Amino acid sequence: RDFARTAGLGWFGKNTMLIHKKMGSWFFLAGLLTDVVLEADAAFAKDHCGTCTRCLEACPTDAFTAPYVLDARRCISYLTIELKGEIPHDLREGIGEWMFGCDICQEVCPWNRKGPATREEDLLPLDRLRGLQGAEILELSEEEVTRQFGETPLARPGREGILRNAAIAAGNRGDRSALPALKMRLEDESAVVREAAAWGVSQIEKRTDGISPTST
Repeated sequence: RDFARTAGLGWFGKNTMLIHKKMGSWFFLAGLLTDVVLEADAAFAKDHCGTCTRCLEACPTDAFTAPYVLDARRCISYLTIELKGEIPHDLREGIGEWMFGCDICQEVCPWNRKGPATREEDLLPLDRLRGLQGAEILELSEEEVTRQFGETPLARPGREGILRNAAIAAGNRGDRSALPALKMRLEDESAVVREAAAWGVSQIEKRTDGISPTST
C-alpha cells in the first residue's frame, strides 16, 4: 500500500485504504520484480477525502480510533478471518451477519460509486456460496466444510473459525429456525465453536422470548 502511494496510484483514505480517483479502492495491489530501469513516478501527495467521514461513522465495531487510524483488533475482517479463538463479546453484535471479512467502509465511500466491476471469472462469487446462511454452514459435516470452502479464500479461518463465525452470524440474524443447528454445535469437538453456538442460542432466545417458532 505504501509503495502504491509512492508510485502515484492514489492516496490513503480515512478508512486507511488506498484510493484511486477512477477505481476507488476496489482493486488488488501487487508487486513486480524486474531489472528494467524505469522512470519513477511522483508520489500521490494530495488527499481527496475532504470533510467526508462516512467510513468512520459506518463501522459497526468502531474500529477507527481517528481518521486514517484503524485498530485492527476491532475490525470485522480481522475478527472473522485472522483471529484465532473466541471473538470478544462486546464486538459480536457489531459483526452482524458478516461471516468472512467486511466491506462496509468501502461500500459507503463516495469514491467507490463508479468503480469498475470485475470481469475476471476467477474473482466472481461462486454460485454454490451465494446466499449461504450461518445455520446452513453449521449443519455441514467436516467433510462438507472442506468440500465447500477448502479451495477458496474462505478456508483461511479454518474449520473452527468458519463454524464460530457462522454461529455468531446466526445469533445476530435472530431466526429461531437456526436453533437446531446451533444446539447441535453445543456438542462440537471445539470449545470455541461450542461457546459461539451457546452465545448464538442465547441471542436468539433473548430476542424472541415469548414468541412461538410458528409465529417467526
